[in-house]
Amino acid sequence: MNILMVTMSLGIGGAETHILELTRELIRRGHSVTVASSGGIFVPAFLEAGARHIDVPLHTKRPDALAKAYRTLSRNIRRESYDVIHAHARIPGFIASFLAKQHDIPMVTTFHGTFNPVWYWRMLTRVGERTLAVSEDIKEYLMHYYGTPEEKIGLTVNGIDTAQFDTADPGVRAEVEQELSLPAGHRIMAVTRLDQASAAHIFPLIEAMPAILSHHPDAVLTVVGGGDAIESVRAEAEKMNRQLGEEKITVTGPRSDISRILAAADSFVGVSRAAMEAMACRIPVVLSGAQGHLGVFVPAMEAEAVETNFCCRTRDPADTRTMAHAVISLLALSDGERQEMGEYGRALVGRLYSVGRMAGDAEELYRRALREHKYRRADVVISGYYGFCNAGDDALLSHIADGLRARGIRRIAALSKRGSDPADGVRAVSRFHVFSVFHTIRKAKLLISGGGSLLQDATSTKSLWYYTTVIRAAKRAGVPVMILANGIGPIRKPSNRRRAAEAVRLADYVSVRENASARELTDMGIPEEKIRVTADPVYRSAGSAGVPMPSTDNGTLVLSLRETADGRDSAGIEDTAVQALTEICRSHSLTAVILPMQPSYDREICARAAARLAESGVEVTLAGDADREEMQKILRQARVVVGMRLHSLIFATAAGVPSLALSYDPKLDALMEYLGMEEYVLPAFETDAGELKKALSGLLSRREEVTAALRQRSGELSRLAEADLDEALKLMQ
Repeated sequence: MNILMVTMSLGIGGAETHILELTRELIRRGHSVTVASSGGIFVPAFLEAGARHIDVPLHTKRPDALAKAYRTLSRNIRRESYDVIHAHARIPGFIASFLAKQHDIPMVTTFHGTFNPVWYWRMLTRVGERTLAVSEDIKEYLMHYYGTPEEKIGLTVNGIDTAQFDTADPGVRAEVEQELSLPAGHRIMAVTRLDQASAAHIFPLIEAMPAILSHHPDAVLTVVGGGDAIESVRAEAEKMNRQLGEEKITVTGPRSDISRILAAADSFVGVSRAAMEAMACRIPVVLSGAQGHLGVFVPAMEAEAVETNFCCRTRDPADTRTMAHAVISLLALSDGERQEMGEYGRALVGRLYSVGRMAGDAEELYRRALREHKYRRADVVISGYYGFCNAGDDALLSHIADGLRARGIRRIAALSKRGSDPADGVRAVSRFHVFSVFHTIRKAKLLISGGGSLLQDATSTKSLWYYTTVIRAAKRAGVPVMILANGIGPIRKPSNRRRAAEAVRLADYVSVRENASARELTDMGIPEEKIRVTADPVYRSAGSAGVPMPSTDNGTLVLSLRETADGRDSAGIEDTAVQALTEICRSHSLTAVILPMQPSYDREICARAAARLAESGVEVTLAGDADREEMQKILRQARVVVGMRLHSLIFATAAGVPSLALSYDPKLDALMEYLGMEEYVLPAFETDAGELKKALSGLLSRREEVTAALRQRSGELSRLAEADLDEALKLMQ
């Protein structure tokens, strides 16, 4: 997904660190993230993580700044085509709500705390289509003050990277002490945003130092943070140092390397994320902040602390006396008690506050928001064999939708079997719900009869009638029709040929994925000049410069088998494949991966073949639970692919992987002919093991030559597939 995060600033603070860790993990999981803010000390960390940053004034309520932020982000959204906007804090949420409406993008929010609930602030607060709360009490706050339905609110956590926040070695502590000129002693550390709202507990902490020193003379205090109250904090610290007659308090200012700074801490005073980071480093903690005070954190406090995300909102803030008592109690613990407390804190953070859970919560929020986002209409409706758990057809839809979004077309619907979305950012319309189908088409600007072999009667006459009826309905409603990269035929019945020809004549643009389909259309009387020979949309991934060699040749031979609908001898092709692959894998030191591309049809024959190869001593994996992305990765990394499924060949050849087709259907012959690889087609039910072995040996011996040819051809097909989608824009104008 392409995600736009909007927040006020990227200075020191728990929310900012939350956004940074979330961004890092989302990028690690393959998402693209852009962060918009007024900037701050954390910007380099975001850039280092792979995010982009847009500098916009989201930290102020000034009307001119809000207008500038809106204009800048609106231009960026038109250029980048985001899937979702994720807002953090009130001002960014307010701006994001208008951007989401204008550009028809789902907006979600995360609430990191509670805002002033007076009526005029409530009017400016936007919750989004879905929202996350970082604690149970914030969830209740959203329900009470904003009327947010409970089912729209998800609970998440401040994810802590426990690998980063861990006990540092003594060398790091010495470096930090020297760098910041910190006085020697038992170091009490407080990390917080030093603004008027968040720094209220720092003043009683400073005022408590004389009492703390009377019990623990070696105590020193280090305050880390920045904000509009930092000068007031510094003034109080300097005043107290003069009173004490020595430098016992240091104010460092803002820092982005908190995991390193904590190496110089022996005890910690603070709340929320900062306290949890200290706990992850096994540092004993006094939970005390601007909103409340719990005291020395012990296991008995866990439930209450978790309820408020370690912010202590259920208690009153500490005064000087309360603060002094808590810190003195913490410093009085024995080394054994401190160690036990530190281990408990780290275990708690690891158990409840993982970065993985935080990112998973956000991903689920995005998916739900995308599913539930109600477009005013679908500008493009895509008709095809979607939602049937067929990796090839679902990949087609994803590539078509990605290409449309890259051209600024965002409102996309697909006629799909399942109720859930068939691809990210594509709204599903049940293909069997007649009213919904025709209503959606009537409001659209374009119908795409998209990819696959839709116009054929080898499967059944019903499917051909369905797709032609959809085309005719669109034309009756005055909606342009694009037949995009279809495979045509076989169409055997004369009545079906007449019906298909009529539908194609109605279409405003017709492209087919190979020459054989073009010949089939001309045989049905379609003028040659109406037909464009192009490429399967999956070849978009090849890139206009061609396909690089697979990043890893992991020494696998991938086999994709399927049962046929006409009841031909599947046992025969299974025998042939097993015998040939056993010898090929042994002679070329290959491992076998058996890949069912549509498990509901392919699982049994693939499982039998895998079991038999294993019995013959071949190292084999049955990739029965692979999702579409995993399937494509398996095929991209293979040394060679043997496929009965069309898209096993398309995925592989688009990545430059040499492939051999076991053809049961003319569409496989047509693809390999179009690729210039017709010599690597064998009739599935007329080939014996010796012939298959010989063909595979020849293909492997010419692997580099074949890969180079595929690389060049795939680059050409990529350009053709992109040009097809350019035509979609023209039809919508």
